[in-house]
Amino acid sequence: MLLSNTVVDTKSLNYKDLFINIYKLKDSNGRVLFYEDAKTELNFEFNFSELYTVMYVFDDAQEYEEVYKRNNLSFVQIKLKDKRYLNVIIQASDTQEYSFVYGFSNEEFLKLAKSVVLKDDKKDLVLKYKGVVFDANAKSLSEWNDKLVYFTPLITPLRVMGRF
Repeated sequence: MLLSNTVVDTKSLNYKDLFINIYKLKDSNGRVLFYEDAKTELNFEFNFSELYTVMYVFDDAQEYEEVYKRNNLSFVQIKLKDKRYLNVIIQASDTQEYSFVYGFSNEEFLKLAKSVVLKDDKKDLVLKYKGVVFDANAKSLSEWNDKLVYFTPLITPLRVMGRF
């Protein structure tokens, strides 16, 4: 599904030790998704888990519903400040790179989540809220900014095992 999308806009952000690429994707039906990839400099890592980092990026969202999680891949519905919910797939490559994609309809999101469920996993996948869907004029909902990156702090120096 993601592979059938065309990149219609890109934006790159540089916060000295954190680099973000935001891609606006559109399919042949006009459906829009946003894909964001955040990487730290070699000597830095994210201070929080991938889920909490993404919640901070969405204007310090406070609530979420986990739909499904397997290893480093999470399907969540994040509650925005305006009470709308966003269907988000989050992947953590390691503590230095997180990526996420959002804007799925509930039907599409559930279909994707079911496609990664292991056969022996008996979890029923349920979406409690209707997710925000974007049109061609939509802008990214992420709120990357200096305060978030430097004063939260979103990233910290890399913690190396065995170092004092």
